[in-house]
Amino acid sequence: MNELTVVETARLEQCEQIINNGLKTFVDVGNALLEIRDSRLYRQLFPTFEEYCRERWNMARRTAYQMIDAAGVVENVRNCAQILPATESQARPLTGLSPDQQREAWQLVIDKAPETGITAALVLQAAREINRERMAERRVERVDRLIEISSGNSEIDTSKKYNVIYADPPWRYDYSLSKSREIENQYPTMEVEDICNLPINEIAQNDAVLFLWATSPKLTEAMKVISSWGFNYRTNAVWVKNKIGMGYYFRQQHELLLVATRGDIPAPSPDTRVSSVIEAPRTEHSKKPGEVYEIISAMYAGLPKIELFCRDPQEGWDAWGNQA
Repeated sequence: MNELTVVETARLEQCEQIINNGLKTFVDVGNALLEIRDSRLYRQLFPTFEEYCRERWNMARRTAYQMIDAAGVVENVRNCAQILPATESQARPLTGLSPDQQREAWQLVIDKAPETGITAALVLQAAREINRERMAERRVERVDRLIEISSGNSEIDTSKKYNVIYADPPWRYDYSLSKSREIENQYPTMEVEDICNLPINEIAQNDAVLFLWATSPKLTEAMKVISSWGFNYRTNAVWVKNKIGMGYYFRQQHELLLVATRGDIPAPSPDTRVSSVIEAPRTEHSKKPGEVYEIISAMYAGLPKIELFCRDPQEGWDAWGNQA
């Protein structure tokens, strides 16, 4: 275990005194737990915050984090309301809302509170009301996003069918707000459900092959898209880039080209089979190597082909996408 400094030890004792004083108020306890966790004051005797809570206070991880979150709610609404949540159970229903929504919901509670006072049930009702409004706003945002994505596109022509489908979906990532904005500034992204709902099953021949780009974090969602479009996963190739990117576990330097089929589409002839490792430089944001068109065209020469979410229409290929 790591030794604490004199200052850290003193602060730990102060925090623990707050918790030990009969759990005087949930706000004090939550803030004390937060400081112990974030400053890692537990580390002299316990390897993790969760073990500290369990061994020192007989407090489950869930309870500790509920106290921390509830204290955060009170601190958030403190400057906008004279009446504050009196118990952890009153603050708890607001923890799933954004700070602005917490303040809005708490004001709704105050406005609706009967003379008998505020109850946890009343707070829960207000939180659900604000959450319903949030969901409605998100539905509107999704519709607006789909309109943006489709602007400049004709609808996918379902009267024509293809044996070869090549797609690079605009995956939406669960990054921080700043990172998400960075991607959105490059091109409009789509929720996986919206990608799945495209009428690809209607434009694919009974015997067809799908080449689908996916990044490592989106592999599970890509498999869902493959299934929704009526294909079965077969194999993949790897594009190795000349520049390294970001990543939470590994800094990413590759993308996956997934191959899926339906019906009895034949495998490419041996003379057209290339290495599963494609080494090519990264150029524009999200733009894929141009040689992939040549590889696919050689594998399935003469068959009708379409590229979805296309940027640069290729001769001999049909295209659909707002950047085409």
